[in-house]
Amino acid sequence: MSRIAQDLNGYHSNGHQPAADAASSTMIRRILPSGRKPHVCVVGAGVAGMRCAQVLGAKGFNVIVLEARNRTGGRMHQSMLGDHPVDHGPNWIHGVNQNPILDLAKEIDATTMTAPESAPSIYDQSGQLLSPEECKQSSRLMWGIIEEAFDYSNKSSASIPDDQSLLDFFKIKLKEKDVPAPLAERVLQACRSWGDYIGGSIEKQSLKFFWLEETIDG
Repeated sequence: MSRIAQDLNGYHSNGHQPAADAASSTMIRRILPSGRKPHVCVVGAGVAGMRCAQVLGAKGFNVIVLEARNRTGGRMHQSMLGDHPVDHGPNWIHGVNQNPILDLAKEIDATTMTAPESAPSIYDQSGQLLSPEECKQSSRLMWGIIEEAFDYSNKSSASIPDDQSLLDFFKIKLKEKDVPAPLAERVLQACRSWGDYIGGSIEKQSLKFFWLEETIDG
């Protein structure tokens, strides 16, 4: 079971309270009565940072949130294109099994839709559309290596070098699988689309902490 699955199982089985909540509350009670009110700095005013600050504040901590941008929200941001609001992200709920984000969407009666599972369309570096079979082959191989990267990062994070990237992992796996050069090149081009999911290039995506990007099943 992945770490995110373990966390979500604890979240739902404890009435939407984290599994470690009782232990942390005991620790906090030992600190607060003595008058030593803890001070915590949360880096990043995205959803995770703001939620962390909210929980800590409710527990009696003094919290300060640091954000590099001149706005809050992190990846959640909207701007106007003419008269139309445009979401810069996120616009996907990845996985619906026990997903608290879907719970929130339902709570505010947000409009949702299920994305169609159509075959991908992939263009090569020269702008030529690949055949349906080439698209399926490249996509299947790319997502297979992504799954391998999640598994490897989850199990071996402690031993993975700090500077090893997701792109490095792709190159290693393509060589291990003895993938023909033209297909390997297409996969390396296609795998950069992962950056569209995480908001950063795979050259900078840490393999050591890649397990943190794992999506929810369903």
